[in-house]
This record gives sequence, C-alpha cells and structure tokens, in this order.
Amino acid sequence: MGFVGTIFRNLQLHKTCSPFRQTSASRFISTLVLAEHEGGSIKSSSISSVEAAKSLGEDNTVSVLLAGCGPSLQEAATHAASCHSSISQVLVADSDKFRYPLAEAWAKLVESVQKKGGYSHIITASGSFGKNMLPRAAALLDVSPITDVTGVSGTLNFVRPIYAGNALCTVRYTGEFPCMLTVRSTSFPITSGARSNAAPISQVDLSTFGDGMCIFILKSIR
Repeated sequence: MGFVGTIFRNLQLHKTCSPFRQTSASRFISTLVLAEHEGGSIKSSSISSVEAAKSLGEDNTVSVLLAGCGPSLQEAATHAASCHSSISQVLVADSDKFRYPLAEAWAKLVESVQKKGGYSHIITASGSFGKNMLPRAAALLDVSPITDVTGVSGTLNFVRPIYAGNALCTVRYTGEFPCMLTVRSTSFPITSGARSNAAPISQVDLSTFGDGMCIFILKSIR
C-alpha cells in the first residue's frame, strides 16, 4: 500500500501576505458558502459545507449563496433559511444567466458578491461543481484555493490529503483574503439541527452583471 501516515507541514500558498488583513480576520470571521440546490432544496453536500464553516469559530457569521431562476430557486432559498442553525442569511441570485450552473457565470457572481461582502472565507463542496467553479473564482479574486479539505484546525489551518490520499497534511493559509476552500462533505457530517426561526433572505443586485463568455447549448444522455 506504500507509505501511510500523517504528515504535518506548513504550506505557504502565497509568498506575500498582509499582516493587517490576517489580524482583521482573527477578530472577525465571516464565511460565504456557495450552495447547490435541486428540486427546491439545497443539497446535503452544501449543508456539510455549512458544518465546515461552523468549525472556523463560534463567532463566524455564515451566509449562503444560491443562484438559479424560477420557483425552485425560491423554494431552495426558503429551505436554506431554516435548514441549519449556523446560517445567518441567504443570498439569492435570480437570473436566467444561472439557469444552468456554468462555472464562468458563477465565478463572476462570487467575485461580485465577495467585493460587496468582504468575506474572510469562501467554502463550497468538493464535487464536480466546486472543483470546476472555485479555481475560476479564486483567479478572479487573485488568491490560491485550498482543495479537498477534510479537517479544520483553526481559522487558517486545514487538513487535506496528499500522496493519492495515503497521507494527510496540515496546511496553513498565508495569502490574501478571502481564504477559499473546497471541502469533502463526508468529513463534515451534519450535526446541527434546523433554525427555530428562518434566516433573512436577500436578493443579490445583478444590475451590473454583464453577459457571460459562454452559454449552455445542450444536455443529453446516451
């Protein structure tokens, strides 16, 4: 099976960092969770992402971002507002541009929401959607993402697999904010119950959101 074990190391993802911003994040943590939804409900993997966000600190404020169009999006927003006690607000981007979860459109949306919200962390599930979209959003925000996180040991310290999953390492993020993560949902089981009162739902201002560089053409199953 080869070398199996746990390796602890510091990984510097950016050669330069801002001490002021690091200090600010240690005093105030706010997380944006990029959620997927289907059939009027957000997916369980996205709720696990909220669990990961909860691990960042007790004072962390967690916002959930949903995008799409039509009644199913509004139903998903209602579900998100009450599905987890750690969610403080739900942001909804309702537009035909998000009828299909295209990575390019989502990346622009994340960039726009981040510039307005100034979140310290951005988290999404480590599935096909997150792996496709988050690197694009990180490039627009000029930061380096940390992928496949399986554990949180501090606001900037994370555990992830290396050597094809045969070992684990602890990495420390030293770059500019936001700290962007994809997390393995199986590593963050849902332990918190629903909110007793629903979190507020806000619409994302898309008035300045331009046309995307790609369009959805066809979906087929053979």
